[in-house]
Amino acid sequence: MLKERVTIITGAAGGIGSAVAHLFAQHGAILVLTDIRNKELQELTETLKESGAEVLAVEHDIREPESWKSLVEKVRKKYGRIDILINNAGVIQPGAAEKISLDELHHQVSVNFLGTMNGCRAVLPTMKMQSSGKIVNVASLGGIVPMPGEAVYSATKYAIRGYSLSLYAELHNSPVGIAVVCSDSVDTPQLDYELQYDEAVLSFIGDPLKPEKVAKGIRKAVLTKKPEVLVPFGMGIFCRIGMAFPRCYFFLLPLLERIGSSTIKKRRKKKKTEK
Repeated sequence: MLKERVTIITGAAGGIGSAVAHLFAQHGAILVLTDIRNKELQELTETLKESGAEVLAVEHDIREPESWKSLVEKVRKKYGRIDILINNAGVIQPGAAEKISLDELHHQVSVNFLGTMNGCRAVLPTMKMQSSGKIVNVASLGGIVPMPGEAVYSATKYAIRGYSLSLYAELHNSPVGIAVVCSDSVDTPQLDYELQYDEAVLSFIGDPLKPEKVAKGIRKAVLTKKPEVLVPFGMGIFCRIGMAFPRCYFFLLPLLERIGSSTIKKRRKKKKTEK
């Protein structure tokens, strides 16, 4: 189902992006990997090529519409089509809402939300013209439930989810498909960064997922007609139910914060021991 399908993956040098690239390569996809971290991107590209995958690496800033225009032109010129777009790139900056800088606020909004919209807008004309294609936007369970201490990040993921589901409705009579993937916390360098901040309590209420598990969820989103894929499914349903009854969620919030705070302390202590 993925064999020889031209697949753009943004944020490919990161934990989830790299896992998606490896998984899709195993299934024979033609990979177009993008990131602003060119060194890490090239290292990933070489590893995948050694395994026999066909890979095109492009240094690319998802915040810039012109960068998207250039990327789409390169892919169409080389392969003649775009079958799949995985809008995966994202950033996070924990902190109290009034204390994070305006630059940090704008950076999260421009990368997470505007970058995702830029990607959809860039590939949709090509996909509509070829009468086929699938877009998968990576959001978060933090786009379903509120995240104190990470309000801007949570807001961008709410926005990605809302935009994706709205596009699903807009495209329901179209041969072009779209889905959103919402996952729990993932064991990546981003989560290690969050560990430095006491405010990031809701990112640590359970064991983090392996990036490979999220990659499988993204593959499922590509291959099915589901508008949304939850990873893991059980926690995703719990989050949906919680927000159907917000008072219940906020009643439980102090308990969740205590669990998260305790986990942060344990993980920090473990990391110090390992050093």
